[in-house]
Amino acid sequence: MTEKMKKLFYLFSLLALVSFSSCENGDWSFPDYGTTTVYFAYQYPVRTIVLGNDEVFDNTLDNQHKCLIKATMGGVYENQTSPVVDIEVVNSLCDNLKFSTGEDVVPMPAEYYTLSSDQITIPQGQISAGVEVQLTDAFFADPKAIETTYVIPLVMSNVHNADSILSGSPLVENPVRCNKSDWNVLPKDYILYAVKYINPWDAVYLRRGVDQITQGGATNTVVRHTGSVESDEVCELTTRSLKDANFALTLNDQNCNLILSFNDNNECTLSTDTPGCTVSGSGKYVEKGEKNSFNNKDRDVLYLDYTVDLGSTVYATKDTLVMRDRQVKAEWFDVTYNK
Repeated sequence: MTEKMKKLFYLFSLLALVSFSSCENGDWSFPDYGTTTVYFAYQYPVRTIVLGNDEVFDNTLDNQHKCLIKATMGGVYENQTSPVVDIEVVNSLCDNLKFSTGEDVVPMPAEYYTLSSDQITIPQGQISAGVEVQLTDAFFADPKAIETTYVIPLVMSNVHNADSILSGSPLVENPVRCNKSDWNVLPKDYILYAVKYINPWDAVYLRRGVDQITQGGATNTVVRHTGSVESDEVCELTTRSLKDANFALTLNDQNCNLILSFNDNNECTLSTDTPGCTVSGSGKYVEKGEKNSFNNKDRDVLYLDYTVDLGSTVYATKDTLVMRDRQVKAEWFDVTYNK
């Protein structure tokens, strides 16, 4: 590189540094878009009602059997107008719709929920707000409510204190909101809000315990316990109903599903629905019962005392299951429209 080129390189580097510093230290200022809009951010979300305790998320509403369906404001950096959005339940949105599994998309029966209002108000200073959904006992009594089956279909019908609703740009006359081929720009004025639930015992656990195994008249003892809780066997309980949980075990290369049926005192009895397997026993779920457990926190724990008879082999087991996490994550679903 020549001396002249070096001087030019240093000069451009200095100018770039000054320019970058100006950008970093200056105040960012952008104009609003000039048009305020309202919309549903997602059209096909799945909301899991998490009953019981959750170490990660605030599930206060969940334990009240409630959730929120939110609307969002766009076009401004700060909401100064408090838009009010009129909403309607439109069950016909589900017509001719199927989940990716091939099952029908079903509007949630009216007796399963109530809405707190037919409007969503987005307060000044906020960019989103919701309408409260109160789920009824009928919802939790439905066996299909533990899966993605029912949706609450809402449409924005009008807005006050905002310019427009993001209702899309159609390619045909009389377009169907949920048929993507009818649209150049997809509408965001509707939502199919799927709701399901998990019961308080549905979680991932760390398992330790003792087995008394009797086979051919001889009994031996197996202790399942590592040096630390975090290293114990990972197992899972899944929701069977509001008060029942499944606990799948594999013993001596044979699968056996334990059914834990809980009462209002967090006590349970054990049974099974697996042919060739007999189960009896009891248990107790204790909130924060495992003191100073992993990460130096008190943890929820399930104590079980049960017998599994496989015919040729009998297991008499005492288990301690320490709750690790609920493993609930954000979900969405896909639909197909069939004319």
